[in-house]
Amino acid sequence: MHNAFDIRAVLRQLPVRIESAAAYSDRLLLGTSTGALLMYRVVEPTKDRPLSISLTETKKAFARKAIEHLDVVKEAGVLVCLADGLVTLYDLHSFSSATPLTNTKGANLVAVHTAVDHIDNIPTLVSKLAVHAKRKLVVLEWRDAEFYKSHEYSAADKITAMQFASANLLVLSTAREFLTLQLPQGQWDDLFPADTASMRTIAVGSLAAIPAIGGTRGGGGGGPESAAAAASTSPSLSQAPASSGAGGGGSMWGSWGLGLSSTSTEVKTIIARMPGEKLLLCHEDIGVFINSAGKLCRQEHAEPTQFTFVPTGITHTSSYVIAISSEHGSEPPAPASALVGDNRLPQQPKSNVEVRNMGTQALVQALYLSDEAPTHVFSGSGGKQVWAVGLHTVWRLLPVPIQQQVEDVLGAGQYDEALSLVTRSDSILESEKEDLTIKIRWLRARWLFREQAKYEEALSELTDLGATPTEAIALCPERIAGELAEESSDAEDEPGTCANTSGKGDDQQQPNSDSGDTGNTLVKHVNRSLKAKPKQVMWKEALFAVMRYLTEHRQWLQRAAADGKRELKYVVRVLEEDMDGSGSEDTSEHASGNRMPYRRTSNRDDDSLPHVRLKRLAFSLEDMDIPVAAMAQVVDTTLLKIYLECSPGLLGPLLRVKNHCDVEQSEGLLMEHRRFTELVDLYHGKGLYRKALQLLHTQGMSVDGGALRGTYPTVRYLLRLPADQFELVLEYIRWPLQHRATLEKPNNPDDDGDSSFADDDPWPSRSSIVAMVFADDRPAAEEFPRFRVASFLRAISPTLAIQYLTFVFETWGDQTGILHDDMVAAHLDMVVNVQGHSPTSTTSVAIDADYPVDGLRQQLQRFLRSSTRYSPEKALARLPDDDLLLERALVLSRLGRHEHALNLLVFGVASLTLAEQYCVDNVGACAGVFVLLLKILLGAPPIDVEDHEAALLRSGGLFGAEGGSCATAAQVESARQAMHRQFVGYFLSAHHQSIPAFEALRLLPADMDFTADLFDQAQPAISHPLILSYRLPQLTPSALISTMQTATVATFALAVAGAAFAAAPEPTHAVKGKAMNNAGAAEARTQTVTVTVNRNGATANQVSFAAAALAGAIAFASYI
Repeated sequence: MHNAFDIRAVLRQLPVRIESAAAYSDRLLLGTSTGALLMYRVVEPTKDRPLSISLTETKKAFARKAIEHLDVVKEAGVLVCLADGLVTLYDLHSFSSATPLTNTKGANLVAVHTAVDHIDNIPTLVSKLAVHAKRKLVVLEWRDAEFYKSHEYSAADKITAMQFASANLLVLSTAREFLTLQLPQGQWDDLFPADTASMRTIAVGSLAAIPAIGGTRGGGGGGPESAAAAASTSPSLSQAPASSGAGGGGSMWGSWGLGLSSTSTEVKTIIARMPGEKLLLCHEDIGVFINSAGKLCRQEHAEPTQFTFVPTGITHTSSYVIAISSEHGSEPPAPASALVGDNRLPQQPKSNVEVRNMGTQALVQALYLSDEAPTHVFSGSGGKQVWAVGLHTVWRLLPVPIQQQVEDVLGAGQYDEALSLVTRSDSILESEKEDLTIKIRWLRARWLFREQAKYEEALSELTDLGATPTEAIALCPERIAGELAEESSDAEDEPGTCANTSGKGDDQQQPNSDSGDTGNTLVKHVNRSLKAKPKQVMWKEALFAVMRYLTEHRQWLQRAAADGKRELKYVVRVLEEDMDGSGSEDTSEHASGNRMPYRRTSNRDDDSLPHVRLKRLAFSLEDMDIPVAAMAQVVDTTLLKIYLECSPGLLGPLLRVKNHCDVEQSEGLLMEHRRFTELVDLYHGKGLYRKALQLLHTQGMSVDGGALRGTYPTVRYLLRLPADQFELVLEYIRWPLQHRATLEKPNNPDDDGDSSFADDDPWPSRSSIVAMVFADDRPAAEEFPRFRVASFLRAISPTLAIQYLTFVFETWGDQTGILHDDMVAAHLDMVVNVQGHSPTSTTSVAIDADYPVDGLRQQLQRFLRSSTRYSPEKALARLPDDDLLLERALVLSRLGRHEHALNLLVFGVASLTLAEQYCVDNVGACAGVFVLLLKILLGAPPIDVEDHEAALLRSGGLFGAEGGSCATAAQVESARQAMHRQFVGYFLSAHHQSIPAFEALRLLPADMDFTADLFDQAQPAISHPLILSYRLPQLTPSALISTMQTATVATFALAVAGAAFAAAPEPTHAVKGKAMNNAGAAEARTQTVTVTVNRNGATANQVSFAAAALAGAIAFASYI
């Protein structure tokens, strides 16, 4: 409560009894019981002078009897006087020219109304006067100050009160109900019953229960249709009101007949005009508002007005309803709803003047006029003057300056009252109302949060005002708000605490109202009930509300950022440095210091602030563009703090996505709460990958590492890094790989060959780590520089390098030569390490677990055979000189050095089978490789290849050699010759299709036994159709074949030569010349034999002939 009016008795102890009064402009008219009219001039108070009133004229014989009622139709210049049951009209300026309205005899009620009406689309000033006389209503009408016409309407019941709702709607009351009369049709409609029970029910009932004008009433001027409607509107008393629809006529109110029979006809009903074309209908101590259409004003006045006494008169100002009681004072009981525990609201003192807020209907001020009871209350000058009149006293209710009223209301924490006061006040410029209203709403939102624990409503209000989220954050405890925290928002306070910020003691406060009021006493009781909740519960509720609010705002910021907006417009509170020092304590409740986004301003023009200067509103609200990123940082950081306290499970979803949390604050908080997993997410989201990995390393090695203990969290985090963090990946994957290599784990030995692992194993194997980080098909792993990865892994373990490169070749199809070189090097490292030799590279390579060396070499050999991308020169340089000869041979084959390779296989490896396989593998690259092997087998060992074959022959360890071990060099060579010649026979037989016959015959020694295997090789030559088509006189083919079983290579060659010469026609000179040219080559490979061939009686030297015969056979074979 606060002082809205200062009441002053301007006239005391008048010698005459006042029966009526009216005021207009600067005039006050009093009608007396003697019929005299007293006219006073009123001088309004200013800063320099007080209110003054002076009698200007007295008309003693103005009326023959007591003047019962005075009213003014200023627009028509008419004074309306009701005396002796007759209405008389006077000229308002001269108070002469009396015009009695003879058709108003028996009048008891008068109502006037003036408004602008559009008649034929022309704005017209229409004034109306309604007079109730006995059972009729007389309505007079003026248009533009000229009398127009009058109407008469019959009234079935006795009217106790009436007032215009609009120019064409008259609202009346009887002892039983409220009615409406539509003008000029004269149609009567029921509104609702005039009893206390019905008034209460109507005020709080459903909106559907409000009837529309148009329901008719019998006895009015509605005609046959009205009579028919009236006949159908008599529901039983038990009928429930309609639940839907806004129309339906007066029958809707039939069910509100509760208590009609008990309605006392002695109780006066009041119909009072209110601002904004509204009426206040009052029965006993209950009042409801209706609009100009006769419908309840439910949105603006959701609850009925409950007076503390039964009013005998009601008037208004722009902001207040003023009611008087003719009694000497009343003591309204405290309602049961105002009881809180064992505490009761204090009993209200006596009062006979009551001031209520027009909007909230709360009791603002209660006054007691002790001189005498007031009988009339009315307003003049459009509600700017309020007068109260007793029998011999006149009081003026002077409004307290609006600044002081607003200050008092705000000081009492009655923000709804302040809003209503500012909105309805006619003492504030319209241009200033909006600014003041927004400021009060701003403070009201804070009050709702801090003192009423209505968190959602408070935050919704801040959102509607466009406030920055920092306003809501500042209301939280300091542990949440941080630098934005206000002095009163530390951890010791809790929401729902009300402080008396008015600066006045309880003894200075006006009496409080009933449960519908918002006075300080009731607020204290409410706050006492709020304090019944534990402090932690109160703050948790508040923080959950702020959390929801900030989450919604965060989504809004994200949408703004997605739309490319860099700044958003907010309403920002700007504090005034020139604020009065006495208001600093008051405004501390509403200020948060000079911190972003608040600003202080100075040297502002006076015109930039409202003319209503209020200490508690000594700030301005300005639109300000704030960067989206800056606001997002405040919101996200605060959300993190709230999550830590209220809902830790939401930390992960916040930090694992893009966020704007302040790193320094968030890092400290997460460390303090040991939320290391979420701290890793924070580092990652901010690009602080090294700090995240350092934390993972520390926690991984710590026995208290919790969920981060072991190497798996580090490995899993490495999977999240982008490809440009490759160096960091190499740096921090080293410790999981090396730690695993030295880790002793019971029942779980390290196995680099098994890349499977359990998700709950904190120490995955090295092969599993490589499979996750490098040998994985995620984009980052594919973009890593593969040569660097292979070299890195090879330095740790060749096995890991092979695993990675195998994945690269098979999955990504990478055929880069340098990677194939690395694969060769890794295999060589493995073989060399397992065999105990020094590594071929300068890099220190870890020795792997025991592997079968044969299996390792087979892997290397398979790769050397299958790959065509590695560099044979580099591979050859890596191979040891005295070992891995088979691998060297395979590399030499890539270089085309087949003879050297075969020499290694035959004499170094001592494996004729491998030499044979080599020929098979390389026949496509070198067509003469079989002949080359045949030459090597029939020749002597090279001097550049260590003769391991001879060593094996000496020791008897060579499988397939005859005679066991050999003691002498001659024995070794003899055994070697026999072994090689035996293999040659098999070799020629198995691969005769790949070996040219004439090439083989050239290479075979003359003394070599011609075995069945050799026959398979020679058969294509002797079975040629040109040879078989002739009969040989000395040697037939069958004889030749049978002779081959014991023949030598030389005899076979000569036989073939003889057969060729015998079968062929006379050889040409060219054939003979070719044969002679090849004789020298054949001579060295034949033995001296005696063969006579009778051909034209010619005989030749045995040796020369044999050579010529062999050469001729070869030439002939080539020729045919």
